Amino acid sequence: MRAAVALGTALAGRGRTVAAVDVLRTVEVELTDRPQLIRTLQTASVLLSEQDPSVREEVYRWLCDAAEHAPELVGTAGHALVVRHEATAGLISAAEAMGRLRALLAQPAEPQTEPFLIGTAAAVAQWADELPEAERLVESGLVGQRPDLLHPMHEALANVRADILAARGEHARLLAEPWARDPARTTASNRQAHVLLSLVATGEEARAVRFAESLDLRPAPDSWEVNRFLHARGVARAATGDTAGALHDFLECGRRQSAREVVSPIVTPWRTAAAECRLALGRPQEAIALAEEELRLARVWNTPRTVGRSLRVLAGATGGRRGLELAEEAVRLLRGGPEGTEAELVSALIAQGRGLTAVGDRGRARACLREAAERAERLGAARQWALAEQALGESGARRTASARTGSRSLTSSERRIAELAADGRTNTEIADLLHLARRTVETHLTSAYRKLGIHRRGELSGVLGRAGGK
Repeated sequence: MRAAVALGTALAGRGRTVAAVDVLRTVEVELTDRPQLIRTLQTASVLLSEQDPSVREEVYRWLCDAAEHAPELVGTAGHALVVRHEATAGLISAAEAMGRLRALLAQPAEPQTEPFLIGTAAAVAQWADELPEAERLVESGLVGQRPDLLHPMHEALANVRADILAARGEHARLLAEPWARDPARTTASNRQAHVLLSLVATGEEARAVRFAESLDLRPAPDSWEVNRFLHARGVARAATGDTAGALHDFLECGRRQSAREVVSPIVTPWRTAAAECRLALGRPQEAIALAEEELRLARVWNTPRTVGRSLRVLAGATGGRRGLELAEEAVRLLRGGPEGTEAELVSALIAQGRGLTAVGDRGRARACLREAAERAERLGAARQWALAEQALGESGARRTASARTGSRSLTSSERRIAELAADGRTNTEIADLLHLARRTVETHLTSAYRKLGIHRRGELSGVLGRAGGK
């Protein structure tokens, strides 16, 4: 069974999904008297089928039918995958999904299928903005993994870990990961999508586009990871003014996701991204239709991040007093929201500020936009800070000059190194992670200390606004 799962994982990784599933089914026939091992093989088949839409459709049809009519055949891990499928299909709320998964996690675990249950629950918890719980599940899943044996949950847990870092806005840590250091040598994947998004967030849009264009997607399998990369490439293109190219990426991502019955915005919010492009191209009615559809689906899942994002984009497309009301609703929903919603709150504040400027309430507009700029600075979100400053200028306020001191004055390299140092990394470790000379790291840290007005490494966490150094 272990050998079959390892071989299937290897085959699926090379784009040979049909062969991978066939291997598992062949071994399944040999184990008719071992129901636990059969459940393990069937669960692995479901995960590996994600690399091929036609295989995925067949496998999930069997899984959902078995879960309904013969639940004992699929086990707890299989039922967790049904929950994940219903979540991505836009059929259930985050509260219902997490309730069902917690009930499954509380049941006695089968050792062979437990990694699948934990990894699936971690992914859904991250979508539900239950980041501490998602992180605990990832760590638990990694502890149980054998590094010497190929297994589909290795990659799945690594992807969820990257998703969690991105949701928290920890872009420096993402960009310092080993798989992000030399991205041109890797294939398009979910984690490489996060590299793109982190580069955009930290103000390195041109570098993001160069990286995106260096990857040829034509030989890549038609997987969900390529769809995530398409969405991220669209974000990078939009940030550099290539609106038409970005729209093409978002719509292609949406076409592929819809073909896989993945319609919820919890995985890739392509509709709101495409709506912003439609609006920029002077097609507001098409933008409103896309934003309204995403809002409808977001309300099914019903988390502040998904609903707030949809409200914000619909506000921009609608405009006027009604648009302002939608933006204000987004801010109310996101303010005080769970961990992982801060970046979306910044965008909502910018939308509210622009809406207030448009109706002539410049005083309130400036207050919103200054708050947005301050929050973006604390996050290290250079692009959002620049957008807030631009909107402040449009409101008639004097725009803040680029700071010579404080965290906003740090270059992207200085911030990246300072945050790694705040996390407890030594200069040697940072140099190894970023492929820099140790002397270069020391120079950047010295400059960061001067700009931040500090003298010791232990003061970095406080001035960077990151509790506990995280």
